[in-house]
Amino acid sequence: MDKFSHFKLKIDAKPTMFHGKTVRKNLTQSLWLKKIRPHILKENNYTCVICKHRPNEENYKELHVHEIEKYDFDNGVVKLIGLDLICANCHAFQHFKRTQLVLSPEQLDRLIIHFTKVNNCSIEDYKRYRKKLQSFAFEQSIERIKTQEKKSSRTNIDHIRFAIMGDIPFKDLVIERLKQKEVYYEYS
Repeated sequence: MDKFSHFKLKIDAKPTMFHGKTVRKNLTQSLWLKKIRPHILKENNYTCVICKHRPNEENYKELHVHEIEKYDFDNGVVKLIGLDLICANCHAFQHFKRTQLVLSPEQLDRLIIHFTKVNNCSIEDYKRYRKKLQSFAFEQSIERIKTQEKKSSRTNIDHIRFAIMGDIPFKDLVIERLKQKEVYYEYS
């Protein structure tokens, strides 16, 4: 991956067992849309942190609050590390596995052009990057399967929980809400 370490925009993939599981989905619309989102918009000067896209006010919907996460497979925990403000195009690369399923080939081509512009690279660089990622992801999957097979005492995870590890706006309210829904996980 070293050859691509300078890329500002990178492809990310959420592990399958955590698909659809987000802190945001466990919060009220009011907390997310009226408190957290406006705070992140203002804090980032209404600008994508990756490509620096800054839409005019009537197009702020082009900017998304993206949850930066790490995963605890053993305990079934999504660890929220932070929140970023990114444009819809950059966000599509954060959930690339899903993006490939829902976009047309023409839409994907436009996203790839966005990727090459942001990273100042060629289409060939993009293809090499994808190939390297796919190879790395495959190796990681094999390792994870081997590790899980070795852990005979591993507990079955019946539901996903959330830990707030980063400094996010309204952190206390977020934790309170997760506790109310009995999905908060606290590391000791």
